[in-house]
Amino acid sequence: MQDRPTAEELLAAVRGHLEREVVPRIEDARLKFQTLVCLHVLGIVERELMLGETLARAEWTSLAALLDDPAGQPTYAETRERLAAGTRALCRQIRAGSWDEDKRRHALLGHVRATVKTKLFIANPRYKSVGE
Repeated sequence: MQDRPTAEELLAAVRGHLEREVVPRIEDARLKFQTLVCLHVLGIVERELMLGETLARAEWTSLAALLDDPAGQPTYAETRERLAAGTRALCRQIRAGSWDEDKRRHALLGHVRATVKTKLFIANPRYKSVGE
């Protein structure tokens, strides 16, 4: 692992160079569009690196409460694995009707809304609803 520049700083430098130096010089519309998509992907990766662990832990805390999983705070890798497994379990429970009761459905919808807002923010920083 490098000290400086960090992975985030390297991504920001590449993204900035592409935005300032490369995109303005691209005349081919298809190539320009593809390059803009690449810039968008770089932004997602930057945000995921900067915020991913914090947001994953928050999502896991919410999901663990829904699933009554008393496990302590897992590592980031464990958190990601538990999120995937827990989300699959939650989906099975939803399909089985386990969350149809009003009080349970309200808790579920709160979790789903917060999760979707977070994922939207990572995909598009113009979506500012994280934390609101």
